[in-house]
Order: sequence, then structure tokens, then C-alpha cells
Amino acid sequence: MKSSNGSVIMNIAALLIFTLFVAGCMGGTALKHESPVHPPENLPEDIVLDAENPDFFKIAAKGPILSMTQKDITVSLSYWRNADLNFRYNRGSSVSPFFETEGLKQGDKTDVFYVKIENNSPQKVVFKVQGRRARDVAGSVAICEIADKKENRFPVLSYADLEQRLRYMTKVGGLYVKNGLEIARQILIELQIPDDEILPGESAEGFLPFQELKLNTRELEVIIPLEKAPPEGTAGRYQNVVFRFPFEHSESIRHAQPPTTRY
Repeated sequence: MKSSNGSVIMNIAALLIFTLFVAGCMGGTALKHESPVHPPENLPEDIVLDAENPDFFKIAAKGPILSMTQKDITVSLSYWRNADLNFRYNRGSSVSPFFETEGLKQGDKTDVFYVKIENNSPQKVVFKVQGRRARDVAGSVAICEIADKKENRFPVLSYADLEQRLRYMTKVGGLYVKNGLEIARQILIELQIPDDEILPGESAEGFLPFQELKLNTRELEVIIPLEKAPPEGTAGRYQNVVFRFPFEHSESIRHAQPPTTRY
């Protein structure tokens, strides 16, 4: 009888271990499809969350969209997982402009947002991805970058930066890189804005890549500074308008993301 009871206990223990194993596998599978960068639960009142609106952008969004309006200028953005970027662009005879391998260090990988800037003001708006500095209302310097609560800064990457990344990678080259860079010229917001200016009543949109976040990042801000021109015919100065979007980062979801795949 004791032997029978012991067998029952062993079977129950084995079943429990199997159940926990299956649950863990299912949890890991679920995390693979989640985004490591996502909006926080509590957003500032001046930021609007559009949880699901794939048709808002020219390239359908894959996640929530945050929007903010200042001085008759609206900036909207949404995060793109590397897996979604690969599915769309890492295929055929082209490498994704944001291609990365597991062997790359954190500073050589990317976190990518899709950004739309709508100028509903009567003055033109200047947006320069790199090389221009703007001062926010507090007087501190702000550039186009991601900042976390640990005082780390993750700079924006220009077309030239992406080109250098791809050409230095040993696993890609030739026609793949050439075609990938041609795609980059079509989808980066930097190259969709002639002379870095968005005229009144017009908009511009495209991908904006940054250096990848550190794994221990928890809270972050995407900082996008613009400059609004003075009224035409006046001698006023350009007005700095800085947009700051809060996000959260999950290390566990980051670890669960699927590896780079060619389609």
C-alpha cells in the first residue's frame, strides 16, 4: 500500500513538473509576439493613445500609436519590433536596412520607431535628424534621441549610419546591401523631408532608427525636437518645439524575441 501511495505521489509530481514546463513554454511563445518597447499604463494628459489603427500611417502600424500636439504641430509614432521589420524588408534579394545578427553588440543594434510629423501651422517646420540642437522650455539641450532614467542616451541613426553598419557586416554584402540601402532611402523619414523643411499644411513620415536600448532599461523617453519658423516677413527667431514620448522596456520580452530571419 505504501508502495502504491509512493507511486501516486511520484506520478502527481511528474504531472506537476510537466504542467509547469508546458506553461513555461507557452509563456515564452507568447512573449515572442509581444513588443519589448511599449507605452506605459499611465500617459500624460497631452499624449493620445491609439491602441489599434494600422491605417493611420502609410506603412501600417504594428502596435499602439502615441500622438502629441504642440504649437499646431502633431507628432505621432509607433514602435516596430525587429521581427516585424525582418518580415517586411529582410526578404528576396534585399537585406533589411535594420538588419542585425545575434553576434552584434548592443551599441550596433537598433530600436526603430515609425514617425509622422503633421504641420498644421501657418509657418514651416524644420526637422533635422542629426546635426541640429534645440533647447526645450527648461533651457536644457535636447537632441533627437532616446533617454532612459539611468541617464543613458541612445542616439538617432542616420542613413549614413545604417549604410556604414551594413557595409561593415561580414554576413551580408553586394546586391543585398545595395537593394537594402535603396529601400532605406524610400522609408526613412530623414530622406522624405526635402531641405529638412515641412511646409504649412503638409506632413512627412517614415522610420526613425536609434541605437538599441540597454537590457536593464526600464523607463525611457523618445525625444524629437523641431523648429518652427517665425511668421513670414518678420525678423523673429525660430521657435524650438520639443516632443517627448514616454515608453517602457521589458528585458524578458527582449530576450524572447525570435532571431533574425530571411523570408
